[in-house]
Amino acid sequence: MLNLDYRCMECAQKIVNSIDKGDSKKMKDLENNLRKALGVLQEEGVYAMFLWLEKNASRVREKLVEFFNEEDKLSNYFLDGNKSFSQDFDKFCKNLQEVAEDIDKLLFMKKLLERTLTYALYHAKAKRDKNEG
Repeated sequence: MLNLDYRCMECAQKIVNSIDKGDSKKMKDLENNLRKALGVLQEEGVYAMFLWLEKNASRVREKLVEFFNEEDKLSNYFLDGNKSFSQDFDKFCKNLQEVAEDIDKLLFMKKLLERTLTYALYHAKAKRDKNEG
């Protein structure tokens, strides 16, 4: 059985670990971007959050796309025909349109994204506090 909570934790750690180690300013910037992305996701939805990330924190967007495409292919839950989410942003937007056709899939994706971003936010804060302390 696939443990999705574990997968969210794993992705959150990858997002935070993609930032230079020991750089408190970059970690603070990441925290701010994660907080804003989470707010956009909760208030405006999945598509708006990915648009915001593309402009403001594309590395986070890339890690989230990787999350859905990893070996157990979460993308199979969202896309038909054994497709993957594209890293090309225009193609990715088409992938999101396919997901949005089914409200259950869209809400499931939103829940996974909320959990992942929340974990990443707390992980980044803990890492920054440890580096500053």
